[in-house]
Amino acid sequence: MLKSLRLRNFKGFQSQELDFKPVTLLAGLNSSGKSSVIQALLLLRQIESDSHNPEHIRLNLQGPYTRLGTGRDVLCESADEDELEIDVTFEDGVTTGVRFSYDATADRLHAPMPRRLGNSPLVRLSSMHYLCAERWGPRVTYPLSKSEAEIGVGTTGELTYHYLLLHRDEKLADSSMSHPNAKTLGLLSEAQAWLGAISPGVRIDIREVPEADLAIPKFGFERTNDVASSFYRPTNVGFGLSYSLPIITVLLSAKAGSIILLENPEAHLHPKGQSELARLIALASRRLQIVVETHSDHLMNGLRVAVKEGELLPGNVQFLYLSRAEGHSIVESPTLDADGRLSFWPEGFFDESEKALAALIARKKQS
Repeated sequence: MLKSLRLRNFKGFQSQELDFKPVTLLAGLNSSGKSSVIQALLLLRQIESDSHNPEHIRLNLQGPYTRLGTGRDVLCESADEDELEIDVTFEDGVTTGVRFSYDATADRLHAPMPRRLGNSPLVRLSSMHYLCAERWGPRVTYPLSKSEAEIGVGTTGELTYHYLLLHRDEKLADSSMSHPNAKTLGLLSEAQAWLGAISPGVRIDIREVPEADLAIPKFGFERTNDVASSFYRPTNVGFGLSYSLPIITVLLSAKAGSIILLENPEAHLHPKGQSELARLIALASRRLQIVVETHSDHLMNGLRVAVKEGELLPGNVQFLYLSRAEGHSIVESPTLDADGRLSFWPEGFFDESEKALAALIARKKQS
């Protein structure tokens, strides 16, 4: 499990160390550095996956996990030297990272110089799963993976239905994550039950067309009068189901010890659905490490409720609130007590609803 990330001269971070817990929530205004934190981890994952010689790490800013442009795009504009560092420390104290030198003439970063302590540094990040904010929305068909060795839900969730087909009957590794409405203990039934917490009564049907390398999913909804459910194309049931199903699938099926990076998991979801997703994240964090970038107070409050109800230990959740000052990112880290109360409330940290209500009350008194 990741314990901390240190960034020096990386994008908006001049020098910053961020602590991680089983659940780490990144919040803040737009362009405050939340995505940069995830991109730093993805860049390390990308470097590791692109390295064939463990003694020679190759840099790839335009790879399968993140596309960061040129050296000028990643070097902090307020850097006091043309050097950039990304270091990670794991829970057992092992620290590793990479250091780049920037060549302004060619606008590129020189080959990284790794600092390797221990025998298994960057390779630990190979268990990282990433679901980006721009996930696949409703479509009539979805692709089948061309290589079962690489099967997963994909960074945009495009392979979710193929993954569910392949693993539909596999039981959850942690029975405490089983949803009470699941009809069987298999992955597909469990994913369907958790999706039902977002859209009650939802049913999933997936048909494989191997000749065309396609999966055709449909959604139905249970009725109370024993009438058979009609099934509809994803394009006829809205974005919420298609956007949240990859997240549910990853949280239920990822191997213990995996690192899960989620961007805007609340997208297209009703507030109740966001709260239910927060509960699943809390339960999944008992066996996974989950980093969430979000703008949702419902997701944040859902984690607070999970702490109060004993589903998540207060010491296992880290809130990181990012803002900008004098051209670079800064971080504040309120902690939680056993009742889900914050140690302090940073200015701008999910406080807009309270500000709006205060303004409405103030105007009413004046009238």
